Amino acid sequence: MDLRDIDKEMARQPTMGTKILLADEHQIVRQGLRALLEKDPGLEVVGEAASGPAVMRQLQDLGPDIVILDLALPELHGVEAIRQILAASPHVKIIALSIYADRRFVVNILKSGASGYLLKDCAYEELTKAVRTVKESKTFISSGLSDIVVQDYIEALRHSEMRFRTIFEATTMGIALVNKDGRVVECNPALQRMLGYSLTELVNQVFTAFILSDDVSRCKALFRELLHGKQDFYQGEEKYLCKDGRSAWGRLNVSLIRGAKVEDHLAICMIEDITAQKQAEKEIRTYQEQLRSVASELSLMEERERRRLATDLHDHVGQILALAQIKLGAIRESASTHLVEPMDEVRRLIEQTIQYTRSLSFELSPPILYDLGFEAAVEWLAELIQEQQGVSIKVQSDRSAKPMNDEIRVILFQTVRELLVNVVNHAGAKNIKVFIDREQTTLQVKIEDDGLGMGISTDAAKGPSGFGFFSIGERLKYLGGNLEVVSEPGWGTRVTLQVPLKY
Repeated sequence: MDLRDIDKEMARQPTMGTKILLADEHQIVRQGLRALLEKDPGLEVVGEAASGPAVMRQLQDLGPDIVILDLALPELHGVEAIRQILAASPHVKIIALSIYADRRFVVNILKSGASGYLLKDCAYEELTKAVRTVKESKTFISSGLSDIVVQDYIEALRHSEMRFRTIFEATTMGIALVNKDGRVVECNPALQRMLGYSLTELVNQVFTAFILSDDVSRCKALFRELLHGKQDFYQGEEKYLCKDGRSAWGRLNVSLIRGAKVEDHLAICMIEDITAQKQAEKEIRTYQEQLRSVASELSLMEERERRRLATDLHDHVGQILALAQIKLGAIRESASTHLVEPMDEVRRLIEQTIQYTRSLSFELSPPILYDLGFEAAVEWLAELIQEQQGVSIKVQSDRSAKPMNDEIRVILFQTVRELLVNVVNHAGAKNIKVFIDREQTTLQVKIEDDGLGMGISTDAAKGPSGFGFFSIGERLKYLGGNLEVVSEPGWGTRVTLQVPLKY
């Protein structure tokens, strides 16, 4: 075992005293410091270092409690030395050793993390005291420097307090300081304006007194968790009761300022007035409902117009054509031989027109939708598209009763027709499956295809991307339903429609 291993092994042995690492370029200084420290049986010098790299090595090997650090150490010195030592060993205490008594220099060294600042010419009288002080997690400053450092600290504190007071008074966000009992200690003018109370009326009031009763118990529970250290902060949106009786919305953020004892804890409550925002959100929701209502009404108007046109085609144009074919057949019986063939050709044209008119009336508004129901209409639509486009469409249903009013029936059928046409025209699918099931009071329609697929937005608030999906989603929301789209490029698409059944 070499000397380095022996040193490491000795460092691992338990000691009762405070372990100290001396870091100074000059051996004579280290010897002098060691002699002073070893007079105290509770202090143990475990190592010496003459350069920055040596300090970092021994810091890991020896695990000292305190490092007495010459700020002019070669290769690593000043503020950077302190930062690197604390980064490697955050719990070590550093006593900075220097010949400089400049106020700014001393303050910056202490701000960088040093626990003490000792002038070299005061080391003989103050070294042991400095070690004892920092060991108790206090800050030690050489007696000749304490006055100027304290004055600098007071100035900084005064400036900081003035800056905080300016922010506290001028900000538009309501701020309250609340003690451990939940009572207001101080609050700013913005909060007074928000609630309509004066400072005198607010101070010493329990902060939950202004929150509407439904949220009081929850706020109290969160505040207790904050005091007991179960969380660092909490936030939420609360409704407040103002002095004039009106209610206001606030976005609340509460965090804890810990004191030396629980009795000294303070909570800082910041409240942003979002009443106007909530009102705007309410108006937007109202407009959205109105737009959904308009979209639904447009769909129903479109269907009514389709049905009217289909009825006119069937009852008028179709009947006239049928009557013309009958009369032409009667005339043919008594017509000359040379007119028979032309008349047969005219009859064939009339027959084709009747078939086209019948097909057009079905496509405009299939009577199956009203006479046989939604499922039968979807099966008819699947057969029609399959025949026209050559795509395989299979419809599966659980065959349970699915009562629905005309509004749901029409909008849902239009949606399915729109989706199937889009799949055929744009997805490049060869196979499409439609599943129609009832789950208690909800009707669910799934449309799956093996087409090209697409990228879908993962933002739940925005829903599936594309105006077509947006329009469908809005129509379903009006009915109390929802739309879900699952798709990936190259893996097809599954669209799920859910609407409540209504008699």
